[in-house]
Amino acid sequence: MDIFRILTRGASLKKSKNDTIKHAKAQTTSQQRKEQSMQHQVDKETDFFHTRKHTIIEDEDSKIGNEEDEDSVAPPPKIANEEDAAKLRRSYKSKVTGSDVPLPIGSFEDLISRFHLDKKLLSNLLEADFVEPTPIQCESIPISLEQRDLIACAPTGSGKTLAFLIPLVQAVLDSPKTSKLHGIRGLVISPTNELAVQIFHELETLSKSKKDLKVAILSKQLANKINNNIINASKYDIIVSTPLRLIDVVKNEKLDLSKVEELIIDEADKLFDQGFVEQTDDILSNCTHKKLRKSMFSATIPSGVEAMAQSIMKDPVRVIIGHKEAASNTIEQKLVFTGNEEGKLLAIRQMISESEFKPPIIIFLQSITRAKALFHELLYDKLNVDVIHAERSPKQREDVIKRFKNGDVWVLITTDVIARGVDFKGVNLVINYDVPQSAQAYVHRIGRTGRGGKSGKAVTFFTKEDEKAIKPILNVMKQSDCKEGYSEWMEDLDKLSKNEKKSIKQHSIKRKQISTVPKVIKQKKRQRAEMIEGSKKRKYEGDNKKERKEKKEEETE
Repeated sequence: MDIFRILTRGASLKKSKNDTIKHAKAQTTSQQRKEQSMQHQVDKETDFFHTRKHTIIEDEDSKIGNEEDEDSVAPPPKIANEEDAAKLRRSYKSKVTGSDVPLPIGSFEDLISRFHLDKKLLSNLLEADFVEPTPIQCESIPISLEQRDLIACAPTGSGKTLAFLIPLVQAVLDSPKTSKLHGIRGLVISPTNELAVQIFHELETLSKSKKDLKVAILSKQLANKINNNIINASKYDIIVSTPLRLIDVVKNEKLDLSKVEELIIDEADKLFDQGFVEQTDDILSNCTHKKLRKSMFSATIPSGVEAMAQSIMKDPVRVIIGHKEAASNTIEQKLVFTGNEEGKLLAIRQMISESEFKPPIIIFLQSITRAKALFHELLYDKLNVDVIHAERSPKQREDVIKRFKNGDVWVLITTDVIARGVDFKGVNLVINYDVPQSAQAYVHRIGRTGRGGKSGKAVTFFTKEDEKAIKPILNVMKQSDCKEGYSEWMEDLDKLSKNEKKSIKQHSIKRKQISTVPKVIKQKKRQRAEMIEGSKKRKYEGDNKKERKEKKEEETE
């Protein structure tokens, strides 16, 4: 990004049509506006994630125009009966099933009239620029506030976190607290530390100024303090945690889950998948409160996971926004055949030369080794890159994410460690350098772009080795109406059997190593290694010759 190039563009300013403004005043304010507009343009292009507050430049006419726009804004829909609810659900293509399903809300203000939502919560929402509810929030918040178990599936970036936090906080505030050390009443489980941190930050924003509500994230530091009796876990009302860390503290009998009344399982398909399902079951077995309400949220919920969830719930309501395994319609998806592994690097370099490589960008790979290799390759190309994977400490990962969000890092290379839930509001492009091993993984990966209604692009590279692995990706693209992103011949690929799908999920495709240094440097390294090896060999032979000579002299004596 060339800031000097941006500065030299000049500014497109709207001239005032009010002829009554004096020429001298207009000339002075024109220069001020130009300077402000130029600064705003620089901020706009370098502030990828819109973290800065910008000053709005208005002239007299634009003010009048804005007032007219405000008057013309349609009021939020009022949901008074089933007919109104059906109309609203058709508008955002939702499927809601269950017995006695509560009516959705049309605005956050509805929560005050219908459910007596704490006014401070609403104030915190508006202060954080959450003006109107998204479809998943319209449906799931009233369901949860009426104490119904819930299975919710909505596209990535659709506001699921707030959809479960609002009723969670309200329910805990409404629940009587017998003492300061009453015990944990709300619990949120997520599969990764990055997602847990993000949920906790939103929870803090929502519950701001509520001194009677104690919230915490079960970090490594807090877990150590609880285990060593430095802090009593019962002082907290709501805790956000990953499964294993929570189980560790519970098994040490330092944290009691028997008072938990609200259990939220985020990224439910992951937490009910192999590797997590036993941990999730362990947590459920410790949540024994008779009024326990369970909610499960994800962007993808396969049938097997849904069946498992149904078995542990009481008369749940099921909410599906869009399709169960479709990506957001704001994401432009594309499949690119690269021939072989070398072709992937060429494809990236071609995207750079053709100005398609617009930061911020996230690139996903299937393994830590490959992520490291691509990082060094792009670093050699002098790109502003960094890498995240499981071998980096939580602090290192947190720092990289922070730098990426601030725009200090333009290209983030990673494994699936941040594929779920982590909210990057301004990512322009996601590249699947390696094809994901399932449709679910694909949806979550590309869901890092096109969030909150903004547009984004996702490109997936594939080679001849990926012939079977791209079939689930094609299905997602079809459901998301992205038929222009792939060639017609791909539709003729054979349908995968259950065993083939299982094999793809369980076994990563063996790929050639990503070249991280030019051939000239490789050759020099090889020559140097050969020289060192030759030197060692000559030394070894010289030492042997010397030993034989000394031995012969001793025998002669």
